[in-house]
Amino acid sequence: MTKQTTDLFTHRSSTQEFLFSRSHDASGDRDRPSNRTDGESVGTAPLKCHFPELLDHRELTDAIDARMGSASVLFAMAVQFQWPDLSGTDDTTVPEAMIAAVTPLAETCHANGGIWGQIGDDRFVCVFADLDESDGMKMAEGLQKRIVDEGQSPVTIGVATHPTLDDTRVQIVENAQKALVHAGFFGSGAINRFDSVSLNISGDRRYQAGDVAGAMDEYKKGLLFDPTDANLYNSLGVCHGVQKNYENALAAFENAIRLAPEEMMPRYNKGYILLLQEDREAALEDFLAADKIEPGIFEVVFHIGQTYVGLNDLDSARPYLESATGANSRSGPAFRGLGACLAGLGLSKEAIQAYKQAVKLNPTDAASLSNLGDLYIQRNESLEVASALCEQSVCLSPENGLFRHRLAQAFFLMDRLDQALEEFEKAVALGHDSQSRIEEIQSRLLEAKAS
Repeated sequence: MTKQTTDLFTHRSSTQEFLFSRSHDASGDRDRPSNRTDGESVGTAPLKCHFPELLDHRELTDAIDARMGSASVLFAMAVQFQWPDLSGTDDTTVPEAMIAAVTPLAETCHANGGIWGQIGDDRFVCVFADLDESDGMKMAEGLQKRIVDEGQSPVTIGVATHPTLDDTRVQIVENAQKALVHAGFFGSGAINRFDSVSLNISGDRRYQAGDVAGAMDEYKKGLLFDPTDANLYNSLGVCHGVQKNYENALAAFENAIRLAPEEMMPRYNKGYILLLQEDREAALEDFLAADKIEPGIFEVVFHIGQTYVGLNDLDSARPYLESATGANSRSGPAFRGLGACLAGLGLSKEAIQAYKQAVKLNPTDAASLSNLGDLYIQRNESLEVASALCEQSVCLSPENGLFRHRLAQAFFLMDRLDQALEEFEKAVALGHDSQSRIEEIQSRLLEAKAS
């Protein structure tokens, strides 16, 4: 990928534990082109009074087949304008400034024998028959220059050609729109060709909208454009992983690693797939390799620490879990993991502080509440606090036998034997081995009655 394209993918988001390099526009910022490619018509009536040849979205795609069916080459240009302030105008009034802005596009389209349509409130597509990409780009550059020379705000332009892969003629409109979205990353005045990165961005948008299958189609199509694009393979691997197709996910991540061994994300994602398959040793190898490439990334150090815990190497786990809490001080799971590690190392005071932070970040974290209460119980201190914490954990997870056992322990140490017995019995019913405690309490209660 070129420097220009790789700059688009610097923002990382963790989606279901995978590292997914997605486009910055996934939040749907208003100042970037929308990605309407669903063929929905947009009302053209106000502008049509001034430009009778202007089509709506469906009319445009119909006209491509009807008027340009014999053309061997098509060129499409999607254009987004920066409209003037339209406050105070109604839907039937077209400000003169808007007409002046659109006129260069209409005249360019007419002069080159094209057809044009409105595909959004501020977006238009022009399609030309028998115009190759080289001449089409010159035309787009000329249009941009004229607009600026006339004192108008620069427009953003995305261009596409037909034939492209196995796309139909009418898909040129959709492709031009995807190129326009891509161009929006570079700001007003940008002109961008439809390419693999355009498809990557389109796939990212579909993924963020929950359309994993649609995203995969875009990534696969992008790889037909550029089979050396490691980011496309990483994104495709994430989709396979979310669908629990681990074999294909691993293959995609391995392709990404082969193409871009200096990239951290596919190495981490491969490790996460291996972790899901419970191959901790192999997963750890990839996590460590990812951390070596780019140290200190939260997801990476967190899973290194957790994997070391799973391998019962708590000394090795501790620094990575501490690094994870430093990298993301708002992560309850990281503090919970650190608490468990410190407790396992016998560092109960430090573990209490970690669990306190986990509970502060997530007051409904039943495991952290119970673990914190259990540490107080083990230290035989703050038993009222311990019982309150354990009671809260039981309220949140009433079917957890361990949590009930710990609550019973707190009651036992506070000499609230009837309550302790009740909770120990519930713990046994839920599968926890608390029978010895039940027998001990019953013996003490009998002794008390006898005396």
